[in-house]
Amino acid sequence: MFTGTVKVKICEASGLRATDKHRKFWQDAPPIIDPYVLLDVDQNRLNRTSIKAKTFDPVWNEAFTHDVQAAVMLGLTVFHDAALPPDDFVANCRIPFEELVRREDETADFWVDLEPHGKLRIKIDLKWSNQDQQPGCSSGEADGTGSVSGNVGSSAVTGDMEPRGFKERQGFNRRRGAMRRRVHQVNGHKFMATFLRQPTFCSHCRDFIWGVGKQGYQCQVCTCVVHKRCHKLVVTKCPGMRDEEMETVLQSNESIQGQRFSVNIPHRFEVHTFKRFTFCDHCGSLLYGLIKQGLQCQVCDLNVHKRCQKNVANNCGIDTKAMAEILSTLNISPEQQSKSRINYKPSSSSGGSSQSPSGNDAMNFDTEFTKEEPVLTPVHQSVLQSVNQDEFRGFSFVNRDFNTSKLGTS
Repeated sequence: MFTGTVKVKICEASGLRATDKHRKFWQDAPPIIDPYVLLDVDQNRLNRTSIKAKTFDPVWNEAFTHDVQAAVMLGLTVFHDAALPPDDFVANCRIPFEELVRREDETADFWVDLEPHGKLRIKIDLKWSNQDQQPGCSSGEADGTGSVSGNVGSSAVTGDMEPRGFKERQGFNRRRGAMRRRVHQVNGHKFMATFLRQPTFCSHCRDFIWGVGKQGYQCQVCTCVVHKRCHKLVVTKCPGMRDEEMETVLQSNESIQGQRFSVNIPHRFEVHTFKRFTFCDHCGSLLYGLIKQGLQCQVCDLNVHKRCQKNVANNCGIDTKAMAEILSTLNISPEQQSKSRINYKPSSSSGGSSQSPSGNDAMNFDTEFTKEEPVLTPVHQSVLQSVNQDEFRGFSFVNRDFNTSKLGTS
């Protein structure tokens, strides 16, 4: 946890792209977005940047300074400024303050990978506070350059005399500053409370979603819809997170170490004509049309829209609801299986350009391994005498990808 002053400068973003939730089914090309970044600490909103119109690579260079107390997680969420509210989710990332405190000095200006697409360049400066502060997270000024310490509505006047004027009761102030549109991350899914405009079924338990006004949670990446009570039980990873090669490489190591189970059995979809009203088992909405309304798996009879095929998880023949119940009895929560790790990439302005190492480069080995003295495997003398040494006379091999200049010196 961090207590003190945090200064965050949002420099620029690159590679942003609208999600399938934002894209309409009649659009072939990805829609143009008007992005802005929303900052929060432990789900408490701090500030937001200005809106950059019609760009996938916006440049802001806006700084925000705030006083925080017992802060655990810094959140950066990119939204698209929609003509009608609510704004559309684009990408986000969560940075633990523990990693920010332990980072090196030269990584003050770095790029951070966004999920599911793009990356963001930021500058973060932390200043510890030794003085006692009131509990809570503060909100800065409208321009993002000032900071106010303490709870919202707290008085700055000290002494025995009470200030005149209206007093704001603390009972109505407990949720002030909280995120109105919270992103719930479970196995790569980006669930947000969504108002369903038509009858919809849950893709996890297959039951109908009842209610009025934001009845369920919908993933902003793969568009699957679930109950609010079911969103923490989703055991399959979000398919929208695997179509980027960069994301796959960066998250492969952590996902392999963090996950205790893996579900990867693809479906066998074929075009099907439904003779009765049928709902999509992925997004939960009705399959419209008279003939060839959607796709059906030939193995598990899963019914989906044609537009939902690429977002369906590879869980053919698996009862995900029963699997989630078994995991709950073992005290294994799917939302805790994969933990995001921030990969700091110093920007080109702060350091020189780095070349990507070859697949056969010695830099891929552990540093402790490369520092060890080479030791030949002991072989019995009788084995050496049985080998015809004339066959290896004059043999030589040089690895061209091996570069001794890259080896670290101890």
